[in-house]
Amino acid sequence: MRGRLFKSIGILIPFLLLTACQNPVKVEEKFEQEIDLEEDTIIIEEPQLPIDTLTVMEHLRERGVVVAVTNCSEINYNMYNAHPAGFQYELLKGFCDANRLKLEMVVNDNMDSCFKMLESGEVDVLATGVCLHKELKHNYFLSNPIFKQKSVLVQRLPKGWNSKSSGNRLESQLLRSPLDLAGKTVHVPTRSHAVKTLDYLSESIGDTVYVVECDTLNSIGLMRAVHDGLIDYTIVDEYIAKMATYDLSGLDIKFAVTLEEPIGWVIRQEKDSTLLTAINDWIDKGDQKHLRLIMTRYLKNGHYISSRREASNKRLSRYDADIKRTAKKIGWDWRLLAALIYQESRFRADLESEKGAFGLMQLMPSVMRRYGIGYDATPQQQLEAGGKLISFLDKSLKNKVADSTERVKFVLAAYNAGLGHVYDAQRLAWKFGKAPDVWDGNVDYYILNKSKFLNDTCCKCGYLRGGQTYRFVADIMERYQNYRVLMD
Repeated sequence: MRGRLFKSIGILIPFLLLTACQNPVKVEEKFEQEIDLEEDTIIIEEPQLPIDTLTVMEHLRERGVVVAVTNCSEINYNMYNAHPAGFQYELLKGFCDANRLKLEMVVNDNMDSCFKMLESGEVDVLATGVCLHKELKHNYFLSNPIFKQKSVLVQRLPKGWNSKSSGNRLESQLLRSPLDLAGKTVHVPTRSHAVKTLDYLSESIGDTVYVVECDTLNSIGLMRAVHDGLIDYTIVDEYIAKMATYDLSGLDIKFAVTLEEPIGWVIRQEKDSTLLTAINDWIDKGDQKHLRLIMTRYLKNGHYISSRREASNKRLSRYDADIKRTAKKIGWDWRLLAALIYQESRFRADLESEKGAFGLMQLMPSVMRRYGIGYDATPQQQLEAGGKLISFLDKSLKNKVADSTERVKFVLAAYNAGLGHVYDAQRLAWKFGKAPDVWDGNVDYYILNKSKFLNDTCCKCGYLRGGQTYRFVADIMERYQNYRVLMD
């Protein structure tokens, strides 16, 4: 067999060389073709892909972003004065800042969905105030405890509780012992650790505690349902209960149904534990003063957050309706336009800069004259003029940046620095082998460093403080991502 094979190959090679000169074969076809030699077949295999030697943390640093999912947006992630805030957000932001990473937040109040997002790799960290039970260790990496917390029963105070003259009389109408839970129905979020708590209590008292798991309501939603009389009881973490009761009066949260339990983050089990190690290093060795400050704000001073009415009311500013109308005209997501307006004016329609820029969108006098408005323009007129400017910039860049989503970043840069400087940066990118129609890692570098290329023939518009424009685009895009999550 081997002799026949070598002989066949010896005869075949000159023939292949001859036919290859006459009929070139594409590389893709070579990897697929099979050569039959009598009963033997030689298969030319495709080249092996390089082995991935990067750790999980190195991949994150290469990507530059950590994606985290949380719940209870009123408490854990929200907007306050148009700034992202919240207990879990501030903790995660502290970790990301310490590791020079950006943070992208996702809000999902269904715990099953949160775990599925983690398992699929859609998010890197689950930060929902998870109790670090031993059972979770079989399937996930668990961080060191960030803090310890009790779970408390939430129940309505009896009618007329403010006028009760006797504290004993009030206490007698409230549940204060595990034995009091016998025969009661308690609603909790699906897959929350409260389910196991109630199962344990039910066994301990030798009686049934009925548990209803809710897919559609988070801890705050269930507390509101208790407040409104739709359900009788729920169990939530004490820190959430304390913050929520600043807006939900008439609730009692004094009955702790657990001892203090460790609360932390959950990380997907991957090929290595470098992300877990980085998180634990931050928890154990990081800026403890900053960590204590966050804890004090949220765990000891519930009024600090007071449920963030801005997020609850789903409103960014008093001009949301007008912003939506303008955004629709120019084909932008209204939350992107709102992020630009916040960056320019903090939603102040009467703001005037030292250089004469005016209004919600900080339009310069020459732009205002072009679009027929003055310093007495109404907020609606300011938005209309700003929308026309954005449309002009978008049209001017359309032939140079075909992708509309990518083009947004170029429009923002031009809004801040002018079209000429953006064109200069694109020419520099093309000259030095970068993509002139891609912002991140390409044109943004030449905007940021334009002062270093002033003598280059590509630069036709002179000096630019590129760092300001670079940060302008990055800040708006980051705020836009926050607005997308919170105002969905």
